[in-house]
Amino acid sequence: MKRLALYIGIFTCLWFTACTKNNYYDSGICNGRHDCSLLEYMEQHSYDWDSTALMVRHAGADMVQLFEGKDLAHPEITFLGPTNHSIRRYLLQNGYGSISELDPAWCKKILLQHVIDGKHMMEDIPEGEEIDGSIIGKDGRMYTTLNGNRMWMCTYTDDYNGAMGLGLTSIHLSSIDGRRKIQIASSNIEPNNCVVHSLHYSFTLGQMVIE
Repeated sequence: MKRLALYIGIFTCLWFTACTKNNYYDSGICNGRHDCSLLEYMEQHSYDWDSTALMVRHAGADMVQLFEGKDLAHPEITFLGPTNHSIRRYLLQNGYGSISELDPAWCKKILLQHVIDGKHMMEDIPEGEEIDGSIIGKDGRMYTTLNGNRMWMCTYTDDYNGAMGLGLTSIHLSSIDGRRKIQIASSNIEPNNCVVHSLHYSFTLGQMVIE
């Protein structure tokens, strides 16, 4: 009986170890510290960020410098990052075949709509609450991007098993000038000199501001 119990224990350990390894999927959007620049991070995690990195390089030397953490006027930034899906959807909807067909000045303006000066980790964003039918919620904080457009953000912690404030904490984001709420997929991605809060795949490039 003892031997049978030992075999069962070994089998159970092997089973859960195998499941943990084989079921892990690295989407490229996850919390964590990365010892590289933001541009390097995006180029290393091409599944989600290669189009974004191409757009940065296409926008010119100033944007490359900013995303490499070498802009002395903005040594630390927060990037509300549109991923490949957001950019490719924009290209498809507007009849473009590639990022190289876009106006570099337009790319720079769009990228700056997603950049806030300074590092704002999720823990630094005040608690607040969304209000149905309103772009701006309760409490939270207003942020201004390097393009000058306004963003309202707050953090909110869900309930868990009936206990208030013990569930998942998330960032709520609204673009005031885009007049829309925007879903954040993942937060606190931290390359050198910056923090990234990646936008949901449903976001389409250009929705930060209505022009």
